[in-house]
Amino acid sequence: MKQIFLLLLVTAAFTARAQYSADDNFSGRIRAGVAYTHDFPGLHGASAYVEYNFPLNEWLQGGIGVRRVQTSGYPRTHTVREYTKATAIDFNLLFVPFHTEYAAFRIGAGYSFSFYNARRSYPVYTSHTDPAASPEITAWPQTDARGRTRGISLTAEYEYNVSDRFSAGAKIAVCKAYGSVVMGGPFVAVKL
Repeated sequence: MKQIFLLLLVTAAFTARAQYSADDNFSGRIRAGVAYTHDFPGLHGASAYVEYNFPLNEWLQGGIGVRRVQTSGYPRTHTVREYTKATAIDFNLLFVPFHTEYAAFRIGAGYSFSFYNARRSYPVYTSHTDPAASPEITAWPQTDARGRTRGISLTAEYEYNVSDRFSAGAKIAVCKAYGSVVMGGPFVAVKL
């Protein structure tokens, strides 16, 4: 894990230029977006995020953002509604393999720090004295958990410049909440 981030930092240090002059397509932008979010099978919901992306050079961009995730559902039993509520801070490094005056495609990785509140339900089995009988589920108690987690996030996004200051796009990401979640949806951005 440390080697990956060391490699990313070294790559950014060698490719960044002190005299780099960003044109309109590569200026820093503030983005806001919403996304459909899928936790493990059965938990679905929404995410909202705000982030600031800035150019490091023509081919690399950095970003920092805050994301709120809320998913819920009945994946194991219909008696307990399970949920995940998480707030995450994301740090990203994005590679820009395709960019024109009007559009850009980015892929990258980052690191997320998540503060979560989750409810899960796991079955309690009873055993029988008869070895031929299979165990039976007798209860589905709920378990509430609060805590912090961290991990790597992966991102792919497409952005189209609507005007000189405004753009819109779509983003797909695998990131941390309680566990890893998949999110995808639109965003709007304003150039600073």
